[in-house]
Amino acid sequence: MKLFFYIIYPLFFFAMGCGIYVAFRDAEGLVDNNYYENSTRYFQAKALEERLGIGVSTPDSLKRGYNIIRIKATTHGKPLQDGALTLFVGNLSTTRYDSSTAMRQLSPGLYQATATIPFKGVWFAKVDLRQQQQLITTKKWFFNVQ
Repeated sequence: MKLFFYIIYPLFFFAMGCGIYVAFRDAEGLVDNNYYENSTRYFQAKALEERLGIGVSTPDSLKRGYNIIRIKATTHGKPLQDGALTLFVGNLSTTRYDSSTAMRQLSPGLYQATATIPFKGVWFAKVDLRQQQQLITTKKWFFNVQ
């Protein structure tokens, strides 16, 4: 029985050492270095968004090919007029197909842009709302394109 433990202990410590080495070498940086400053900015932006009563609707699902994306934007329940909305669409696996487009206003509170999705996968859509050159809010969505 002692021989069994003499063999198992070194193997266990070797496996632990290898695991720690691999974890240290391949660290993904999931912890943000400036988490306090970034969270402060996030909560300030959310407070401004809440004070202005900004609402941005979720776009319909994305599909392969040509997509027309419509967003409804409101402020205090009324249609947002003269907002500068920018649509960003990108794939999670590559930045090669990322695109950013200014959305045009179809009617008060209704904005539209187009995007082309060349292949299936997980795609990311983000809408930035600016007024007077100041970022008011950012909304993000993930879509599984089939």
